[in-house]
Amino acid sequence: MSLLSPEKIYVEEGVIDHPLARKILGKLPSAAVVTVSDYKRIGEEKPLARRAIEDKRSIALARKKGDLIKTIGRMEDGEYYLFHEIDCSYDCEYCYLQYYFQTKVPVVFVNRDEVLQAVERVLKSHLSPYFHAGEVNDALALDHLTGFSLEAAALFDRYPQGTIEFRTKSTNVENLVSRGKRAGNIIPSWTLSPESVNRAIEHNTPPLAERLDAARRCQEAGFTVGLRLDPIIHFTGWENEYRVMVENIFRTLIPERIDYVSLGTPKMHKLLIEAVETRFPQSPIILGELLPSRDGKYRYLKFARVDIYKKMTRWIKALAPETRIDLSLESPEVEALVSDTS
Repeated sequence: MSLLSPEKIYVEEGVIDHPLARKILGKLPSAAVVTVSDYKRIGEEKPLARRAIEDKRSIALARKKGDLIKTIGRMEDGEYYLFHEIDCSYDCEYCYLQYYFQTKVPVVFVNRDEVLQAVERVLKSHLSPYFHAGEVNDALALDHLTGFSLEAAALFDRYPQGTIEFRTKSTNVENLVSRGKRAGNIIPSWTLSPESVNRAIEHNTPPLAERLDAARRCQEAGFTVGLRLDPIIHFTGWENEYRVMVENIFRTLIPERIDYVSLGTPKMHKLLIEAVETRFPQSPIILGELLPSRDGKYRYLKFARVDIYKKMTRWIKALAPETRIDLSLESPEVEALVSDTS
């Protein structure tokens, strides 16, 4: 397992003496430390492509102002995502974080206690809240430095009616598996792609086999896991590569300990397409046939998406008939077409 080791640490003024800042700085004694007035201005003098390459090798330590947790319209009532960190050290060509934040450096907010207090207020007032850690970052990639999963898991141990999902592409599960207790309301989940896709467009991420091994270890430690096969990329020969990946998944993992499998295809904001065209002009993401849909996102044509979902569903159900399969941010019409014949 290869753990991320940032080369440079930007420290926002006023936080260097915070306990979490001291903890992280102590674990990275050889990293260069640079004081900044505002993390949002890091790299502003550099063009996007250079920022994305250079600043992702760093991290920033800052104080979160504004919303600590947030819910958005596409989520169900009681669903939230956390702002304990933002951005990601990985560099996937399809990732919307390329345009979402002004800076490209992954940021750890040192006032994490305030984030967890906001979570606890919801846990006390809502019957069954669901929290997504990893909506605006990779939830576990920096966990060896931050220990966030341990603090969050300890909180959710006290509130079994709530659930937290750690979305990741990393293999950094040592903290979770070391807990030594089963926890049905703590769900590590992985985004998975065939190895050829991983190598081509999921830059700096662990390979498929290592992610599956991390998921297996979590299952053996008593966790159920989530699997996100999203985005599924349409290219010549895609069927064979994704079918082989599905077979590999269910050869490695225990189906009964898979909470869900989520399927999705590219859904790209115009600003994301512009970022990909600038940074990765030959990316298979933008070389495919993407057209604007009703929600303004660029997607494959409806019939192509339905075909992909039907095939993926058939391959999964053949190996694990009871597995719950969700479609990610799809229209009711597409969901109906897939469910009618799946």
